Amino acid sequence: MVSAKVRSSAISMLLVLAFVASVVQSAPQKKFPFTKARLATPEPEEKRASAEQPATSEEAASQEAASEESLEKIQAKSAQYSYDTSVNDTINDHAIMRQEERNGLSLKGMYSYSDGFFKRTVHYEADDKGYRVVKEINIPIGNGPQVDPNGKADVSSSLTGSYSITADDIAKPQRKGVTASEEAAASSEEEHREEDPIASDEEKK
Repeated sequence: MVSAKVRSSAISMLLVLAFVASVVQSAPQKKFPFTKARLATPEPEEKRASAEQPATSEEAASQEAASEESLEKIQAKSAQYSYDTSVNDTINDHAIMRQEERNGLSLKGMYSYSDGFFKRTVHYEADDKGYRVVKEINIPIGNGPQVDPNGKADVSSSLTGSYSITADDIAKPQRKGVTASEEAAASSEEEHREEDPIASDEEKK
């Protein structure tokens, strides 16, 4: 009895498997692109070589750096400017000067300063070979800065023009929108109040 049941279940299982196999075989088969060779137009040899050997990340980075470098070189070759600036401060006995000129990849310039002890001047050049000092001069000028409260500082620049500053400008800067006479009257009034504190107290009352 048990064996008959096992046989019938085995037979039904075989029938189900046979049905599934027939369904699978009768279903349309999907054709993958690599099963048959595709006909395509031939690619140029350069493209084929690059496809066979894909560029590594290092090669891509070097190509990008080369393109950036070429743009940098183009900009550097067309660069042109010149400027000069100087400060001659007789109040503190200090002077500085700077000049520079560039024409493409070639740059020439100089800077100079004095501190009351020495006057130092440096001439330099820079180009595709780098920066270098071509001449340096150190001249002793004294035993230290000679301060002059009545002196002035002359400032000049080829970019902004020139102007002068005195010790009075530093000590008492003028307020905007106030004339020099009004500023002088206000300062004399402040001095009067400082000298006579009793009078200033009565004015406040």
